[in-house]
Amino acid sequence: MNNYIFPFLWMRGEDEATIRKEMEKIDECGIKAVCVEARPHKDFCGPGWWHDMDIVIDEAKKRDMKIWILDDKHFPTGYANGLIEEKYPERKKQYLACTACDVFGSVRPRTLNVRRMMKPTIGFWQIGQPANDAEREKNKILSIVAVPFAEGNRFHEKEINLMGQYHGQDEITFTLPKGQWRIHVLYTTCTDGGNESYINMIDSVSAHTQIEGVYEEHYKHYGDLFGNVIAGFFSDEPQLGNTMEQGYDTKLGKPGMQLPWSEELAQMIKERCGEDYQRLLAFLFAEGEEKKDEPQIRYDYMDCVSRLYQKNFSEPIGRWCHEHGVEYIGHVVEDNGVHSRLGLGDAHWFRAISGQDMAGIDVIGGQVVFGAPVQERKGMGPLVLDGEFYHYALGKMGASAGHLDPKKKGRTMCELFGAYGWNFGVRDQKRLLDHLLVRGINHLVPHAFSMAQYPDFDCPPHFYAGGNNPEFPYFAELMKYANRMCDLLNGGVHKARIAVLYDGEGDWSGSCMPMQRVCRALTTNQIEFDIVCLDMLCNLKAYNGYADGNKICINGETFDVLLVPYAEYLPERLYEFKKENPTFPVYFVGGYPKSMLMDEVRKAPAKEEWKKLFSMVSLDEVSGELECNDWSKPFLDEEFLELTLYHYEKEGKQIIMLMNESPEEDFNGVINLPFEGSAVYVDAFRQKKWALSRMADGRVRIEVPAGESCLLIEEDGEGLKPYCSLSGRLRAADKIEDISHEWKVSATKAKDYPTFSEEETYRDLEPYSDAHPDFAGVLRYRKNVTIGRPVKEAYLEMEQVYDVVKLFVNGKESEVRLTPPYTVSIGELLKEGENEILCEVATTPARDQRNYPSAPFDFNHETTDPTGICGKVRLYLK
Repeated sequence: MNNYIFPFLWMRGEDEATIRKEMEKIDECGIKAVCVEARPHKDFCGPGWWHDMDIVIDEAKKRDMKIWILDDKHFPTGYANGLIEEKYPERKKQYLACTACDVFGSVRPRTLNVRRMMKPTIGFWQIGQPANDAEREKNKILSIVAVPFAEGNRFHEKEINLMGQYHGQDEITFTLPKGQWRIHVLYTTCTDGGNESYINMIDSVSAHTQIEGVYEEHYKHYGDLFGNVIAGFFSDEPQLGNTMEQGYDTKLGKPGMQLPWSEELAQMIKERCGEDYQRLLAFLFAEGEEKKDEPQIRYDYMDCVSRLYQKNFSEPIGRWCHEHGVEYIGHVVEDNGVHSRLGLGDAHWFRAISGQDMAGIDVIGGQVVFGAPVQERKGMGPLVLDGEFYHYALGKMGASAGHLDPKKKGRTMCELFGAYGWNFGVRDQKRLLDHLLVRGINHLVPHAFSMAQYPDFDCPPHFYAGGNNPEFPYFAELMKYANRMCDLLNGGVHKARIAVLYDGEGDWSGSCMPMQRVCRALTTNQIEFDIVCLDMLCNLKAYNGYADGNKICINGETFDVLLVPYAEYLPERLYEFKKENPTFPVYFVGGYPKSMLMDEVRKAPAKEEWKKLFSMVSLDEVSGELECNDWSKPFLDEEFLELTLYHYEKEGKQIIMLMNESPEEDFNGVINLPFEGSAVYVDAFRQKKWALSRMADGRVRIEVPAGESCLLIEEDGEGLKPYCSLSGRLRAADKIEDISHEWKVSATKAKDYPTFSEEETYRDLEPYSDAHPDFAGVLRYRKNVTIGRPVKEAYLEMEQVYDVVKLFVNGKESEVRLTPPYTVSIGELLKEGENEILCEVATTPARDQRNYPSAPFDFNHETTDPTGICGKVRLYLK
């Protein structure tokens, strides 16, 4: 079996023994690769770094492991190991900035000191704050434009170019027509924006500094290992970085926000808009009244920026890696809508990852919360997390690029688990993992193995934590399950008939319906889909695609219909695609666009209205419209919104993965399998199969407990036991015994296991944390039970367990349960007479944090689970 997991191994300059021990522990998990990350390493790409890398490489060779390298001295990618500040200050980021002066009442000469306008204005409370005055002296005016006010903060698109009055002097004098005006002074600068130590992603020379500073240095030292021990490089959240603000509202027009800029960008916009393009630039900052120039220049700007990021950063790194025998992977910031914006974003998600050999996303820091799919949640600091985006769009967006871009070879990577906190144990990790698998993620970067002294405050959980994490053996079991699942969901073809258009271009110029709304309508109706971008549709050949009458094929997937989330403005390319494929159905969801935007080839927009070629459907009617046109078939007899489906075909077999994402309600219902013939029900964690029995009409009844997943595979079930739901097996019991009382309980810390304390007798199973609130470790529950007769089947049911449990019966290991239901089949281990039942429960490290000094900061606040076995414990006998 191949390896699909490569966790972060944080490198800070630890001693040799510690590094070797951590590599050993990673290998114990069945994980055969790591991604080394300087977190930070003070001697990155220096003698200390090469010394530590030599140790990792030696261990990797001994253990037949691969190494990925996170490509910078510290997060995020783009620092280029300090070369901008140390060697190439002329390559720092460049910005387009705008200051303004209001003129109310005119028709007489006015004089304006434009030299003083080549820096931001401030409030009195900002006086004395540091500024780079030396850099400000280099600022250059690009455009001076007068724009007439409409109402409020909107402006008529009847701008007057005042650059004719400017010849490098400090002041200009002009006379404006009567009315109210705002003078916009637009200038280029290399300060007052984002981090001045970072590269300019949209400048080819600056962007190449990343390769020089990190990639070439590693090749000099380990070139002979490239393509064998060293698998490749990982970029972590490279971003346009035009602001220091950590936020998602970075659309054009945001007050005070400087914009990414470069000479190449200026030339591209000039080629599109003409010699006097500067007069239009004011509408990158100001809102137009007539909505003609403003939407167009904003589309042009974002389109050019995203193409330059692709051309100058993503694709050159990918080419360099291929030329040197390795692969290039990673992810950008996708959060909320920033995947198509500036700031933390890179303007267009699909273009940003175009050079990478896998699609990539991350799910960290509470972005996906089990049981809260549509809530806006508290994130780090002031950030608000849009649950609907993370739950319904993020995973599918990532998997779609993996499916549809031939370069990705069906592979999508996710960085996961990091910054969820110490309370986020293996139970929750299993649920998050399944959430990603059922959306098509099939390569994993668990975050993280930290070798710092325990407890490391840096974005826990940490899986081994120097031997202090009681759940580490169970994390190893989770990783073995994860690798099996990723292996199953690789090398085949995703089966989806519905395409949803990526909403990036729609977000650039006006209001739009976020694509997650459409994704939610499909997901909750168990309708499979992929998210496609306009670049794919307009260049099918580059994506192994073609049009086939009323269908579109992209890299082996065949789509019957395209759903386009509503947007005020969309580019002409979409209209041209539809004109070239008139029989392929395209629906706008929620309304038709107001207007059409020109693309890089400047020709008059088509006169025909959208309505003549496109159809429209409301969001509420999407699933019904698809069903009416036979583009989807009902999967369930009765609605169950939390059941998520993934359909895959591999080696001639149909594979359905299901996950019940309800935290409380079991799914027990009838489903319509999308294939004929025999099928088996698979519990992939326990590696058990049962033969499914079809009803006369081909349907099957199954059960998926709350929070659990299963596989339904097209396979001959001959020789297998017939499938019977867990609840059905429990109902078949002819005797139920309550064994909740008089358990003997002992405890141990993770590092002391398997040496336990003296046993205490618990009459009732109360949380262990009630009496021991600061304890984290392994709890052992022991009880003798007398069985008065032979049994065919027996099940032990534990109502509540915090967090994971391993069960022994008469000294023999029965089963490990990472998630509810904590119900285990033990019939083959019971005997007539007295039986010893022993349960080992591992807690998360959360409560142990009370025994150490608190972190000097809080990202957010959370509750803490109890520990141990709580509530009822029952035996079901038959």
